[in-house]
Amino acid sequence: MTDTPEASKSSGIKIALAVIPALLIVSICVALYLGVNADQEEGEPLEGDVTVPEMSDYLLKLNNLIGEREIGTKAGQKAFRRLNAMTAGTLGFENLGYEIFRNQIDSANGLLWSTIWIKAGDRDSREPVVLAIPQASRGSGPAFGFGFAEYLTSHQTEVGVRIVFYPPLVEGNLDDWIWERCGEEGESMKGFVMVTGDVEPKRSPRFLVPGSLKAKIDALSSSEIWNEDARIEIGDHRVLEVRLGDDSLFSREEHSQRLIRMMPVIKELVERLNE
Repeated sequence: MTDTPEASKSSGIKIALAVIPALLIVSICVALYLGVNADQEEGEPLEGDVTVPEMSDYLLKLNNLIGEREIGTKAGQKAFRRLNAMTAGTLGFENLGYEIFRNQIDSANGLLWSTIWIKAGDRDSREPVVLAIPQASRGSGPAFGFGFAEYLTSHQTEVGVRIVFYPPLVEGNLDDWIWERCGEEGESMKGFVMVTGDVEPKRSPRFLVPGSLKAKIDALSSSEIWNEDARIEIGDHRVLEVRLGDDSLFSREEHSQRLIRMMPVIKELVERLNE
């Protein structure tokens, strides 16, 4: 029995209805794959301005939800893993758009521990300034790092800035230890700043400054951008350290505002260290 024209047409329609959805699914998958890879290979950090609600959310998660970071306890180790996930998720392609770099050469308690960083500002710079943020500090340090990374997307700088989040496994000099993990062949570190919350109940940010950097800090403190609440302590310090103040002394909103007000100061500091 031969097929009638009507039967052939009906069969063709049925085949088309079966094939078209499959083709659409394949097309969508291909588009998603190409889109994700294009973002990863060619993407630029997304431009935006950090806000008080964002900073408040960071502080809430870091101080109240993630848990205290301690290498010696199961709960503390879990908190480190949560922080690493938050760091990559906040700064990475799906959010701010930075490429995430990771080094896992350090081990303790039978586990490998990650040092995580991003390249901001001039990402091709071979002489970056490093901002080192301890993962084990209270929320102020990591929260500032997240916010500052976003701040630099809309407040451009020609300086290469490497924002590094490191575990509490430092041996020897902090700056050398950090650079061994985030530096690349043919590069040299132009400047180094440690940024953390204060371990003492201090209300004002403090700059602990090596004597060799006094001139640069004096120039910064005379700038219009200087935060009048900040204090400078020149002394026998190995590295320049910025202590952002004890965030337990303020509401999250108040402390978030304080951290945001420090961002233009740190940006100018980074640029002066690059001179």
